[in-house]
Amino acid sequence: MQIKVNREDIRDVLDSLSHIKNGGGRAMSRAINHTLGVTRTEANKEMRTQVKLGAAYIRERLRQINATANKPEGRITTPTRGILATRFPHREYVRGGVGLQIKPTGGKRHMPGAWVMRFPNGQQAIVFRPSNSAKVNWQSAGLRVVYGPSVSQVFTDVKDDLAAPSGERLVNRMRHEAERLLARQ
Repeated sequence: MQIKVNREDIRDVLDSLSHIKNGGGRAMSRAINHTLGVTRTEANKEMRTQVKLGAAYIRERLRQINATANKPEGRITTPTRGILATRFPHREYVRGGVGLQIKPTGGKRHMPGAWVMRFPNGQQAIVFRPSNSAKVNWQSAGLRVVYGPSVSQVFTDVKDDLAAPSGERLVNRMRHEAERLLARQ
């Protein structure tokens, strides 16, 4: 996620802190870290409007790498692995098949021929046998595990909407941190 800011605003703030030892770096890193935290929370809210996952699950996977005074660069990272479909609301039907709801709106989509299976490591997954496996030996065809979209896919969809407000927030927070450092002098 790239946040665009007005360089003139940042230069003005850095010039006002030039007489403080490492003042510009400290103000910049604090502003970046605060902005990342707020943006991470907003991204979590926006992502939950697209997929039906819990806030805690998404929060654990949105990792924040903080900026330092020497390296004023921070980021929000996400894992690229797909999410097992059992993380989403699902239901195994008595007459066969599984109902799965990935989006927060609408109902569960019926997946005939699928079932919930528990693996030896304790994880559950929704599995199905591919349709072409009836033509070949069923043992060689194997099972397919159903995955939902990864957290990084959903984050990619929402990060562009969050870039502009985050840029304004960063500049405002930079001014706040500069005033805070100047008040301590």
